[in-house]
Amino acid sequence: MSEIKCTVNAKDFQQALSKALKAAPRRCSLPFLTEACISFDHGVCTLTGTNLELWCQASIPAQGGPCSFVLTGSRKLLTACKYFSGELEFFYQEDPEDAFRRKTSGGWLTLRCGNRELRQRVAAAQDFPALPDVKEEHAYEVNTAALSERFDRIKYAISEGASSSCSCCVKFFDNRIGAVDGHRLAVSQDESLRVEAPFFIPPVALKLLPVFDGETCRLSVGERYAVFDGGSARVITRIPQGDCLNFDAAIPRQFSEECIVDTADFVNSLRYLNEFIPDPERMAVRFGGGVLSVSTGSGEYRSALTLSEIPETVCGFKGRYMLEGLKQFQAKKRSTITMGLSSPGLPIVLTDGDGDLALICPYRLKKPA
Repeated sequence: MSEIKCTVNAKDFQQALSKALKAAPRRCSLPFLTEACISFDHGVCTLTGTNLELWCQASIPAQGGPCSFVLTGSRKLLTACKYFSGELEFFYQEDPEDAFRRKTSGGWLTLRCGNRELRQRVAAAQDFPALPDVKEEHAYEVNTAALSERFDRIKYAISEGASSSCSCCVKFFDNRIGAVDGHRLAVSQDESLRVEAPFFIPPVALKLLPVFDGETCRLSVGERYAVFDGGSARVITRIPQGDCLNFDAAIPRQFSEECIVDTADFVNSLRYLNEFIPDPERMAVRFGGGVLSVSTGSGEYRSALTLSEIPETVCGFKGRYMLEGLKQFQAKKRSTITMGLSSPGLPIVLTDGDGDLALICPYRLKKPA
């Protein structure tokens, strides 16, 4: 079969390959899943990576083709691309059909950039998993930079060991996204994205939002799959089926006491106390009389908070969980937040009045301070 020549810009190809491989596992019992599939057609080079649950595609301008193949040693090639600049040439020669006219198993690929060249066997594109058929039910315009920032603020509360796959995802409902595990809950609200029906997106898919370089994209949601499509990049993810915690039922709406707390002061106080806690997973931080305190075998440690008023409620919580909740508001540069308290046995709720909320479950105090 004759040789097919295609050309792309080397740096554009490096960036596109890097994006596609973000969806591919580094190690896998199915070696082809660690590779990227390359397709040249109609002036476009499309690179695809997948782990069978998640697909990432990146497209760049190209000349030549049509042809398609699966790379060998994709991450090695990504490293080699650091030494390429200018025009990158692909020379692909497909294996000839055998006597029974069966499909080819691949071919030979030569890459040339200036005085640098490599030659390798590549697999046939038909051996690579096909993209899923996405039947769109709803579509939304998404600011990927804003959604990525919202995800970064609440991802600390995503469950890692829940039996329900939905509980290990981010829930999209009305104008909110939320995450929950057995100890805390986090919500971010933004009117610019309001969904018609709730659905769940795995965190590995939302971690790929930076591939869109902050551009607005179209989010298509079907029964089984969701697609973020920015034109030059696409992310397709499987949607888990089922349900998780009812956020509205779990979040208290009224509190016996509320006070305004200085965010940085709260964070620094917890960091100070955490230096003295020998077992953070078993020992609670006590909050009472406007003072945070811990009692250990080496002594008692205290830090008074800057509060709008001193609440009467006395409660305990894990310092790490509260610290992660506070960082959600630090990321929004909130200098103060409102803390809602009801009783020692009910959750502590932090809000900023602008749609972000963190809920931290109480933790039993073993020793009075």
